[in-house]
Parts: sequence; C-alpha cells; structure tokens
Amino acid sequence: MNLKLLLPALLLGASAEAATLILSLEGLREAKGHVHIAVAADAAAFDGKGKPAAVRTVEVTGPRLTVTFPDLAPGTYAVSLFHDANGNGKLDTNFIGIPKEGYGFSNNVGARGKPKFDEAKFTLVPDGTTLDILVF
Repeated sequence: MNLKLLLPALLLGASAEAATLILSLEGLREAKGHVHIAVAADAAAFDGKGKPAAVRTVEVTGPRLTVTFPDLAPGTYAVSLFHDANGNGKLDTNFIGIPKEGYGFSNNVGARGKPKFDEAKFTLVPDGTTLDILVF
C-alpha cells in the first residue's frame, strides 16, 4: 500500500480515539487567583514523580468553575488541583502542613490528606466524562 494513502488514514484514526474530560469545580472560596490542575494517568504522575497527561491553569472568577480537557486518550486518570488565591504558584500550608488554600481531587477524596492514585482514579470513557469536584 502507498504510504501517502496510509498516513492520513492513521492520523484520522488517532483523532477518533480522543475523549473530553470536563471538570465542574465547586467551593472556591475567593474569586481571585488561579486554579492549577493536573490530570495524571498513573501513580507516579499523581505523586509528582512523573509527567501528568495534561495540566491547566485557569483564572478563578467565582465559586464555581468549569474546565475542559479535550483530546485525552480514553483510560484511567486521577485529578489533583489547588486554588492559588495569592498567586505565589504553590499551595500554601500552615506550620504543620495543613493547606491554607483550597485543594481537591477526583472522587472528592482527600479531605484529610492527599489520597493515593487508586482512591482518586476514574475512567475517562470514549464519549467523554464529567466530574464534579469539591474544593476543600
């Protein structure tokens, strides 16, 4: 078969495998700063020891926010996020490590500390997935 004919077919097939993840965030405390979001495809990326499948920083405009991640491969992922209200690029904590800024995870786990990947994982289906995430 001619390679010139095969290549476009392969590229079209790859784009058909993309799915969309929509995150609906609720509970943002202040309408200022940014939310930093990471979508991890494995435990290493979720723990900050690997590269996330997708990252996004979004301006906070109110207590609710919708963020879309198009073109992800269907599969298993976990989301982590934090609300950087003061704009210093990190999640601020008190002297014993308790967050002073909002944070959240897929499956709304982690109210008492960072969960494991297996607790926060979900399946992104080919038709797309919408998650509601509470910001603690």
